[in-house]
Amino acid sequence: MTVKDNAREASEKIKATAKSARDRAGSTVENAKQSAEKAFGSARETAVAAYDEGRERARRAKTRTGDGIQEQPLIALAGGMIVGLVAGLLIPRSEKEREALKNTGAKLNDRAHSAYDAAKSAGQSKLEEKGLTTKSAEDVVRNVVTGIGEAARTAGSAAKDAAKK
Repeated sequence: MTVKDNAREASEKIKATAKSARDRAGSTVENAKQSAEKAFGSARETAVAAYDEGRERARRAKTRTGDGIQEQPLIALAGGMIVGLVAGLLIPRSEKEREALKNTGAKLNDRAHSAYDAAKSAGQSKLEEKGLTTKSAEDVVRNVVTGIGEAARTAGSAAKDAAKK
């Protein structure tokens, strides 16, 4: 064999090896591409499903909240007031607020105490006018308890007598 033949043979081997490497690389690239497409498709489906589920949960929460407000508006109002109160307590007061409201709290407190005292006094007067005093309430409770005790003793005696017959 001549050098030229050896070179040709080596060239053909190199070409064959390169072709084989190219084919394997192409196959590997194709496999990687297919795997990437599968992963992307799966991730996309998962993301869409998660989005749909989150949207559905938000819709149900909105419905439940609306239903709860319609069924029990006073509780919703009280909850809103509590949230407002907490927010008001957490937000620091400005100097302008302090200056504008410095005597208002004390005035409101005095008025609330006056209203409470007036309501208490009027209520007690009306109860006494109807004869409903603490003493009469105690007498009623005592009579009810005594009556229940007597009824229980009578029922027990009747059951005992019936069992003897």
